[in-house]
Amino acid sequence: MKNKVVIITGANRGIGKATTKEIAKLGTKVYMACRSIDSANEVKEKIISETENQNIFVKELYLSSTQSIKMFAESFQKQESRLDVLINNAGIMSQTKKLSDIGVEMTFAINVLGHHLLTKLLVESLKNSSPSRIINVASDYAGGLDLDDINFDKRSYDLTAAYKQSKQANRMLTREWAKHLRKNNISVYSMTPGWVPNTDLFREQSTFNKAVLTTAGFVGGRSVEQGADTIVWLASSDKVPGKNGGFFKDRKEQECGFTNPEAEKRLWDICENFLNTTSK
Repeated sequence: MKNKVVIITGANRGIGKATTKEIAKLGTKVYMACRSIDSANEVKEKIISETENQNIFVKELYLSSTQSIKMFAESFQKQESRLDVLINNAGIMSQTKKLSDIGVEMTFAINVLGHHLLTKLLVESLKNSSPSRIINVASDYAGGLDLDDINFDKRSYDLTAAYKQSKQANRMLTREWAKHLRKNNISVYSMTPGWVPNTDLFREQSTFNKAVLTTAGFVGGRSVEQGADTIVWLASSDKVPGKNGGFFKDRKEQECGFTNPEAEKRLWDICENFLNTTSK
């Protein structure tokens, strides 16, 4: 991984932090794309100290803001002509229904649409370093995607339903991206880290719910390092034994119950429409 360039979203906490550290150990140049610059810089300095890799950089990124995403991509491309691996890791589980700057439900806006836009803006950089890779951090905890009601205008909002549909969308868009980029020698994978309770994902949960999650984590949960393992493997392996567009767990490709080419294309078009409507 030496002489390669990697971007990791949500790189200052939880699985993203663990991923950043492990990839830094490989001598890679890493860009940490984070909401909190202060927190990210603290983590950066610690990782540099522990890995002796000086090529760790922090850039601000708010995935709920299309303007922030565009500014991030522009800033990155002024510094780097290539991108070897894009790791779309950041995520949220919004306690209440909120809308992004372009009127999209916040969980979907951050977990799905923000990463979709970021990927679009960085495609040329990925082409410049092909064969390159995109890794989308999805989940086992997925399902219930309603393509006719992304924003919960027809359904009562529920944080669990919003999160699960976003994670289903991650897995479906991975396959659609793989179709779009196959000719460019860019591989796209989704993965599940497993049940990792000690992450920033649950930051909007109540104190009681956080305590329950922590307790449950002692029984069947994984550490952030264990959660990051498959991400690092997908990013660094010379050859990934599995399909382009595949869904992985514990370094093995899994059957994905959401495979539906027509729905995948429709989801892509919905994301494009969200973005195109705001750019007119």
